[in-house]
Amino acid sequence: MQSDAEIQERTYLETSRSGALLVELDGNGGVVRVQLEPEVNATWSADTLSERLLHLHRLAIMRARLAQRQRMNELGADMPPDDTYPSEVEISAYRARYLDF
Repeated sequence: MQSDAEIQERTYLETSRSGALLVELDGNGGVVRVQLEPEVNATWSADTLSERLLHLHRLAIMRARLAQRQRMNELGADMPPDDTYPSEVEISAYRARYLDF
């Protein structure tokens, strides 16, 4: 079994395809880091940036919640995917639909 400290140390990183935008969250969904490359400020509007940040943040949250559900299931919870705890298929579908940048 893993300690709370080990779980806290996990991070979930999502980046744009070009690597120009990065969002990193901790195991509880707290923001660890957001990184923007110079091209973001030079070429993206504020609306575009905010939309893309939201998509990357959502993906990182989805991955963190998947990991939480998997840990709970290892302890015997036997929880199926739901609106709070997505499946890997749902995460892949979200990525395919919204990460076109």
